Amino acid sequence: MIKEREPILEKTSVFIQVLLTVATFIAAHWLSDKFIRPLPKDVTDYQYLTILVVLIWFILLDQFGLGKMLRFKMYSTLFLEYFTALLVGNILLYTAIVLLDFDNISRGVLGVFALLNLLALFSFKFFLYSTMKFFRRRGYNTRLVLIIADEHSDYFIERLLEIPDWGYKIYGILTTDEQIISKYSKECKIYESDVELSDIIDNVAIEEVIYCKSFFDQNEIQNYIYTCAEVGVVFRMQSQLLSFVKVQSKVSYLSQMPFLTFRNTPDNYIALKMKVLSDVLISGFILILISPLMLIIAALIKLDGGPIFFKQKRMGLHGKHFYCLKFRTMVTNAEELKAKLMHLNEQEGPVFKIKNDPRITKIGQFLRKTSLDELPQFINVLRGDMSIVGPRPPIPSEVKQYERWQSRRLSMKPGITCIWQVSGRNNIPFHEWMKMDMQYIDNWSLKLDFLILLKTVRVVLTGDGQ
Repeated sequence: MIKEREPILEKTSVFIQVLLTVATFIAAHWLSDKFIRPLPKDVTDYQYLTILVVLIWFILLDQFGLGKMLRFKMYSTLFLEYFTALLVGNILLYTAIVLLDFDNISRGVLGVFALLNLLALFSFKFFLYSTMKFFRRRGYNTRLVLIIADEHSDYFIERLLEIPDWGYKIYGILTTDEQIISKYSKECKIYESDVELSDIIDNVAIEEVIYCKSFFDQNEIQNYIYTCAEVGVVFRMQSQLLSFVKVQSKVSYLSQMPFLTFRNTPDNYIALKMKVLSDVLISGFILILISPLMLIIAALIKLDGGPIFFKQKRMGLHGKHFYCLKFRTMVTNAEELKAKLMHLNEQEGPVFKIKNDPRITKIGQFLRKTSLDELPQFINVLRGDMSIVGPRPPIPSEVKQYERWQSRRLSMKPGITCIWQVSGRNNIPFHEWMKMDMQYIDNWSLKLDFLILLKTVRVVLTGDGQ
């Protein structure tokens, strides 16, 4: 929705919250030293860690959108967003402490910091939201707008009238549509289309003109833009095209020539690099942590005879081929038996799935149910072939049978876990599975990755895998 001076306010909000974070980190250090247990006199590690906190929190707050001053948001949703972002931040911080071998850092300090930080940042945003709402409801911090409308503009007008928290007051509507005139003539001043825009904005302190007609007249719009620009009035254009096209769009420039660019894959450079960095850090940490478990699983598989790992050619980002690693859960001649079992396939589409597959070994049944057979794929993540969260990597023969729109799942790096993995797997039809992958791509964020990870842990702990 409409956001005024958003970039500056957003960055300022993030900056203030990072300062609050540093303050809570210092407070946590002092409280732990005074009331929990005395800390070492050498504070060098804490100084380095403070720099790390600043870097991580700057990126996290920005990528989770916690600097944005949205016109409306439930406080419960706001708290959940802060809780999720700060949980990710503290996990990354703890991982960095382990990898960088900061011996002097007290775990008590980290616990107190996490609690104080959540309280401070949520309280800051709660106070800010409450204050802005208070003033807008009383007519302060509002902007006077003129709407240029047609018969398709009533929804937009209704939203501005119904939500005073946005801080926009409609002074008048410039239109020829009889329905709009009869519906809003008592609430706003109505101007017929033969009235010149310059006559209105020259005599009334209009701050913004919003064009929300469904059909564009290039000459008319150009006229309006110049008329507003001459006296410094903001001109906005609300496009029905952007409502119909379910693809992200933004204005970009090529040699100072503007283009309205549509894309259906994430393009947040910093967030994507953060995803790569967290993949490497988390995968390395997990592989070290679970190495004893992997050795036990390897020994049990070896006792059953045959190789420990199952390597299969899969398709990754943009169709690049790589070998996906898994603990072997089937008999060694599983691929040969597949042709004889094709008539038992329970999954629609090009995917082959049988709930009670006779090729699965006894240890394999346990590994699949607990999803432990996927653990070697953390090696694929370290190699850069996969991500921790992303669409599952398909077999090349399956991709050949895809419908055209389904191939878009190859536009993101494949993952160990995804929405499909935590939503019932074999119980979900192939068509819906593909839609889930599109939903993930269209709505991707670091926050979404983290939520899928939490659900994956639940699936592993409850043994809901299939």
